[in-house]
Amino acid sequence: MARRLGHATRERLRSSLVYFVLVPAIAVAAGILGYYSWLTATQFAQLGDEAIAASTLLLVREKVDIIEQYVIAADNAVLDSVVLDAPEALNTTWRPRAADISPSVRAVMVLDDAGNVVGYAIRGDATDREDFEKVFVERIMPDLELQRLRPGRLKHLHRDYGGKNYLISYRALIHHGRRMYLALHHDTAYIVREEFPRLFATDEGKRLTNVVDEHGHRVYGPSLAHAGDYLVGHRFPTTLYGWRLQVAPKQAPLLDAHGRSRQRTEVGLIGTSFLVILLGISFLLWASNKERRLNALKAEFIANVSHELKTPLTVVRMFSDLLRTGRVASPEKRTQYLEIICTESERLSALIDNVLDFSALERGRLRYELRLGDPVEVLERALETYRHRMEREGTDISFTCPEHVPELKMDAEALLLAVVNLLDNAVKYGGGAPVELSLELKPRWVEVRVRDHGEGILPADLRRVFERFYRSRRDAGTRGSGIGLSLVARIAEAHGGRAHAENAPDGGAIVSFTLPIPAPDPST
Repeated sequence: MARRLGHATRERLRSSLVYFVLVPAIAVAAGILGYYSWLTATQFAQLGDEAIAASTLLLVREKVDIIEQYVIAADNAVLDSVVLDAPEALNTTWRPRAADISPSVRAVMVLDDAGNVVGYAIRGDATDREDFEKVFVERIMPDLELQRLRPGRLKHLHRDYGGKNYLISYRALIHHGRRMYLALHHDTAYIVREEFPRLFATDEGKRLTNVVDEHGHRVYGPSLAHAGDYLVGHRFPTTLYGWRLQVAPKQAPLLDAHGRSRQRTEVGLIGTSFLVILLGISFLLWASNKERRLNALKAEFIANVSHELKTPLTVVRMFSDLLRTGRVASPEKRTQYLEIICTESERLSALIDNVLDFSALERGRLRYELRLGDPVEVLERALETYRHRMEREGTDISFTCPEHVPELKMDAEALLLAVVNLLDNAVKYGGGAPVELSLELKPRWVEVRVRDHGEGILPADLRRVFERFYRSRRDAGTRGSGIGLSLVARIAEAHGGRAHAENAPDGGAIVSFTLPIPAPDPST
């Protein structure tokens, strides 16, 4: 007993190890594997995206440099045309050639070291001249870093004033020991209207390029919202630094859609893999639990069978010894002892037959010979076979069936075994009350029903009574091996039917099985 308890304790410890150590470890490992798989896939995808962005950025920088050089070239052309000895002569030195050497420059101013305008020319009328001078003196000049500007250095101011965009180029010069300043007003509308279309003249340039301000409002070009995360932008570094040039890769919509699809696919694959692993763990737990329960039922089955075998053997041996030694009080006692020996031998034989048949079923070695036959005859044979047990237990068994029952394809011996097991089960749990055996005819099958008038089956046991080795805890003290109803279910399924158990409304249990009626032969 101590060894048996020690083995049970070890089994429980192993089971606890599986539940509380191995399973969480597998789940954690699955999570780590899924995370690193996702991380690796994301990094590879990111490398591809970065390569696309890098190649697009080279193109953006090239275009930005062209615009920058265009503005600076215009600045230098104007500077070369200005005569500081006669700054008031700008209308004769620069303006006549302005459209050729600096088409984007709208106005030129020369300032002395005090910031006074000493030379001024504009491509426009008197009103334009007056308006720009007012804006320049009142609003633009305070934002110019004139005093801190190193001589010879060219700087730019790009800002909105009064809702209008201005690009101012300015440089400090030393002339005859005096500090002077040259300021140029570039017409940004001209650059947008003339230079950007020339720079982005191709179909791809028109479709895949735009310029936006610092608030994201489009200055030039179409909306590139379709490019998603693949849109590449670069700010103009020194001239139009309030704007940003944006370029979308040629396949940006496809790449963006592919990226979203890839993310969904990756998440789906990782989720599916994790789900499969969890399902595998769940199945492992279920199989482990089922195996544990089955092992417990097997152990209980062995104990029950051992007890069932030992009891009749003990009785047979005891009464055989009494007969052998002549310790019999009368001829009547001798007859009684012989009947007991015969009864217990039949009980022992029936139990052994059940175990052998069940073992053959478990190994798949039991073969059924299905032939057309009369099921009523089989039920009557079962009653005859069981009659001696009925008389000994003092139990009455009634049998009812329709007048005309069709022949069925069946294995008569297997069917006989199933009915005997049902009768034995009903007598065993019926508490000595009458047992009813009946055969009912349905449209497509016949149903063999055995009803007792005992305590019935507990609701929790109804769905498990046909499991192998299963016995209700309430019936632990009742003899039995736990394989009788399992044999009934197996035999019914082998014939194309099924077994069923229920409690009768007025008490007792009804255990039944069905057998299909063969379809009529069209040739007959």
